[in-house]
Amino acid sequence: MHERRVQGPGGRWTTQQLVSSTPLAPGEAAKLLARTPLPACADPVTPQVAPSPRNPAAGRPTTPPTDGHPDEHLRKDTSNPPVGPAKAAEAAGPAEAAEPTVTADGAPASPRLEDARALVGALHLLSPALRYIPPAMRDELAGLAARWLDAGHSSADVHEHVLRGLPGAGTPVHRPGGLVRHLLRDVPPRTLPTPPPTAPTPIRLSVRLEGARECTGHHTQPMLFRPLADETLCAACAAPTRDEPVPVPGGERLRAPS
Repeated sequence: MHERRVQGPGGRWTTQQLVSSTPLAPGEAAKLLARTPLPACADPVTPQVAPSPRNPAAGRPTTPPTDGHPDEHLRKDTSNPPVGPAKAAEAAGPAEAAEPTVTADGAPASPRLEDARALVGALHLLSPALRYIPPAMRDELAGLAARWLDAGHSSADVHEHVLRGLPGAGTPVHRPGGLVRHLLRDVPPRTLPTPPPTAPTPIRLSVRLEGARECTGHHTQPMLFRPLADETLCAACAAPTRDEPVPVPGGERLRAPS
């Protein structure tokens, strides 16, 4: 089938179609269509009709409002009340919905879940063996890591524990996600390092009391004195009394005068 559009008398367009039982080349079809007379139209061309005059509406012309407050009274209920938080969450869809406060097994979600996700996301930086952890296991591993953080362990403690559980060099890890899940399944209690015993600080006397010694004599309060040699009595206790003989050279003893 071949088809063409031609403009006939009066400016009207006519569509001609040629149907043949044998295939025709475009040139042959054009010759046959050119021999076909165009249908004559006795009706004159309808002149263009001018639009009728418009009747303006009553009142002054105004532009339609596009924004602003409603025309109703502010103290009345508006026709479109604000959307509540529940409807806003439904309209937001599952992508913007809040995270669940409970886990799949009914336990309350950990407040350190975001930190645990960051911890799991950095596991591939620890060793090449942990580079291909399946993304579908990251939520499960984050839940296990959150238990470690809730028990008081730090992110560095978890990373060190995972590194200690990796096989030796040259041993391939076929399932890194399962290995990490096995290592984080049991949460040990956190043991704080015991500080080394500190030696007692020696008591230092002031500069004025350096070299002083406590008298071993009879005093109401402790008496300090500065010895000249190795004496243990102060000058008052070492002075002879009236009844005590004073040693003199030659081995004789004299009593103090009364």
